[in-house]
Amino acid sequence: MSYTQMAEDVLQFMNQRNIQKAICIGHSMGGKVAKVLALQYPHRVAGLVILDIAPVSYNSTLDSHWKAVETIIQALTQLKLDDVDDDDKTRKRKSTKTKKDLEMELRHTIQDPALRAFALTNIETVSTKGESFTTTTTTSSTTTANN
Repeated sequence: MSYTQMAEDVLQFMNQRNIQKAICIGHSMGGKVAKVLALQYPHRVAGLVILDIAPVSYNSTLDSHWKAVETIIQALTQLKLDDVDDDDKTRKRKSTKTKKDLEMELRHTIQDPALRAFALTNIETVSTKGESFTTTTTTSSTTTANN
């Protein structure tokens, strides 16, 4: 049985019990199943708690799912989150990009709108001392998937 098949089983369980969206908690293999569920059905997963996943190398050249995760991570890390005035020696921010701006930038890399929206949940706007800036948050799922 594959992780995809196990994620489908979880989805079937959710459908039978009329659970529209859930926070999924997965331990070991269950953590991998929860991540597959979140990747394939992001609109059904409100959050993830992943516990104790074995440090196994994933091969993105042989596994299309992990290639997709790698592509998403690369796309997120290459986003320019703020417009910066490069001519200004102090490198002051000109403006903070909105999630809509970032979503438009990701369209060519992440074609699936649901997956793109899920990836953007790792982006947040932070305000400190009257200044706003956009930052990424690192999650254990993206760190693990990048191995």
